[in-house]
Amino acid sequence: MRIFDADRQEWVSHEQERRIAELHDRDAVRQGKAMRGVVTVLAVCGLAFGGWALGWKDEPEPRGYLTVFEQPGVSPEDAPSPSASGGPPVGYETVQDEFGYRLALPSDGWSRTTGGSQYGPDVVNYRSADGTRRLQIYKVEEETPYASLELWLSDVTKPGGFRQLSEVTRTVDAGRPGARLTYEAGHFKGEPDNGTWYAIDHRFESVDGEIYALAVYGADADGREDEEELMATALAWFCPPDEICTPS
Repeated sequence: MRIFDADRQEWVSHEQERRIAELHDRDAVRQGKAMRGVVTVLAVCGLAFGGWALGWKDEPEPRGYLTVFEQPGVSPEDAPSPSASGGPPVGYETVQDEFGYRLALPSDGWSRTTGGSQYGPDVVNYRSADGTRRLQIYKVEEETPYASLELWLSDVTKPGGFRQLSEVTRTVDAGRPGARLTYEAGHFKGEPDNGTWYAIDHRFESVDGEIYALAVYGADADGREDEEELMATALAWFCPPDEICTPS
């Protein structure tokens, strides 16, 4: 004779049903022992928590921690020192661009223009009052910063007097990939005759997952430290549109 076992959802013989009943009884005993063990553990934990709660008021208050944010594309020795208020270095000011970018620029009267772009918003140019320095911001289409610079080197027409100073160097910007190229140029279209120009082209993945380019151009005659500082500061305070970044 066969009987339908509802727990196992199958037909079984009388002998099978008897063995199943014995297994059920054995499992019930084991479950009872397990429940008694759980109750004992909970009781011990309750006593331990009670002792901790009584002594908690005598513990010292938790200390605050200073959070250090790694700035993109800037090594610790080259990172610009913030002002006493926590903003950009002395001589710089935070700028919120019309396209939503946040960055820091020298506070001595830089002007803004835009130009066409094949991808994303227009290219944004900031120029010093005397025309000797320029900062350019734009969004790039390539999948990585390194690939973007390699494509620029191989496919884009170079400015007159172009001379490559470095290989495309991979960087890590706050845990995200970046790449940098430096070069010289004799002149740029639409720019004043400053003699030889020194250029830093840095491309990086920002906090929004998009790839951006920051390029700095300046007269090479007065040294390259001012271009390096301009790039480091712009990168350190850069924030893409619609994102929350470290306080300026």
